[in-house]
Amino acid sequence: MTGEPIRFAAVGCGRVFERYHLPCADARDAMHLVGVVDTDVRRAEELTADRPGVWTGTRVDRLIEETRPDLISVCTPNDAHAAPVLAALDAGIAVLCEKPLAATVADARRIAAHPAAEELLGVNMPFRFHPLLGAFAEAVRPVARRVTFTFATPGNRVWRARTPWYGDARRAGGGALLDLGPHALDLLTTVFGPAEVEACETDTPDVEERVRLDLSFRGLPARVDIDRAARRLETSVTVTTPDGDHVLDLRRGELRRPDGTVEQGGARPELAAVSAYFDRVTGAPGGPHAKVGARDALALQLLVASAYAHARQPRNRATSAQ
Repeated sequence: MTGEPIRFAAVGCGRVFERYHLPCADARDAMHLVGVVDTDVRRAEELTADRPGVWTGTRVDRLIEETRPDLISVCTPNDAHAAPVLAALDAGIAVLCEKPLAATVADARRIAAHPAAEELLGVNMPFRFHPLLGAFAEAVRPVARRVTFTFATPGNRVWRARTPWYGDARRAGGGALLDLGPHALDLLTTVFGPAEVEACETDTPDVEERVRLDLSFRGLPARVDIDRAARRLETSVTVTTPDGDHVLDLRRGELRRPDGTVEQGGARPELAAVSAYFDRVTGAPGGPHAKVGARDALALQLLVASAYAHARQPRNRATSAQ
């Protein structure tokens, strides 16, 4: 990239911004942090205390007016995605939004319908960018017999969000399915195409921690098991084929094949979508750089909504951990 650095700003100064977006920006000479917004201005001031000249405040309109950013990261709770994303799009600013696209389908539709969304908006769902996914998909797509995606995490016992919004149904819009489901669904639809929901079970009716979701990819059966209150860490997809199981272990960065061979790759996979979008905006060498766009993010949210509708059907809610 030539010329002035990209002027980078953010809305929301919680863990996601601190651990993912800000380090990715700092790693690029082509990006310069110019401003941050948070509902708690003291948090914004503390985060930027060693960064002279960075504007801090509580209002997105003032952020845009005062800092004239080229790129904004939206790292707020789910119910606060739509307003800053739409403000950025209205101003013609590139914007990277955390998943899911919004807390509600209605807000997700509003974002996706914006005329600038497809050009300017990216959504942080990193697994489709995993460096081992191409080899995995090539090996399993023609011969897959069954798919299982396992997502287990201790959740807030490890994550410790700055504000306790994950347990608030109004702010979160859902539980583990809306929080972690888009990651799994984006990877699976990238490999196998459109999915249909067959069944869904959740452990509670509002902010669930455990989910069992059954899908069909043109007749190929798939299961997604999510446990956000687990005592272990696992993020993996297993595809059963006539030759045995192919396992893409996203946490360990391994592709394990039925013949026992193991391929390594994918350090810090959680940063892949942020890095790809930042490279896209800065024009880093190696482009064009892909992104998860508004239409894809909306399609995933509609798939999650369909799963919730199945979970609400009688006798379809799990009463124990699955």
